[in-house]
Amino acid sequence: MPFLTVLTRDHDVLDAVEVGSREPLRMARVSTWERLSEKVKERPITGLVLDSQLLPEVPDPVDAVRDLTDRFPSVWSVLVTRPGADPRMLLELGRAGLQSLIATHLDDLFQGVADGLRRGVRRGTDSLVTQAVSPYLPPELVRAVHLAMVGSVMGWGADDLAAHAGYSRAHLSVLFRERGFPSTGHLLAWARLLHAGRWLEDYGRTAESISRQLDYSSGAAFRRLLRNYTGLTPTQVRRGGGLRLVLDMFLHDCGQHLPQSVEREVA
Repeated sequence: MPFLTVLTRDHDVLDAVEVGSREPLRMARVSTWERLSEKVKERPITGLVLDSQLLPEVPDPVDAVRDLTDRFPSVWSVLVTRPGADPRMLLELGRAGLQSLIATHLDDLFQGVADGLRRGVRRGTDSLVTQAVSPYLPPELVRAVHLAMVGSVMGWGADDLAAHAGYSRAHLSVLFRERGFPSTGHLLAWARLLHAGRWLEDYGRTAESISRQLDYSSGAAFRRLLRNYTGLTPTQVRRGGGLRLVLDMFLHDCGQHLPQSVEREVA
């Protein structure tokens, strides 16, 4: 499930985001760059929608966007460009090489935002993990893994996950165990750690902020779970490859091996 922050004062842009998403989303609207930065740092944000109308209000907007992208590379961005937008600013944004920045035009707002959201979601942790497990599981269990990734940031318990997947908790655990995967409760714990692995790649986040984003009682509780499942500290995960490392450990824990094609994509 995408968790988006939308920088705009235009309700048409908000409508385009709601209509353009092909799956349920959580959305927060902000009207200042300062509030946007706070949201990204403290909430489990997966993507941004930036209205170019508000960028001139940001001191040094190109540097601000570049800095945010550098500090939070896991967060993708959709830029809604408007007629009359400063062409030099747009050119500099393009020259900045912001690989996660996807531009769409106001004249094609709804289709453009839908395309941008679709491309952004494909870069999200949920999609990367789903791609990694798909060679080993039937479609209904791949969907359950996707739901675990969603539920892990929504506060779901094992019974909630099983219900959303259309099974009892015990039956879903049996189906996963038959394939070498962990039980429903352990799968949710791994899902949290997979999100954490991706966020630890962002040097703008800390173990403390990630623990809050995953609703742990404290940073110590998050570190303890990480060590229990991986034997690593947050610093070791960050230095060792972030999501790629945790995903590899998860699949090895399931008795699987990360396919080279998926490994390259996650990297």
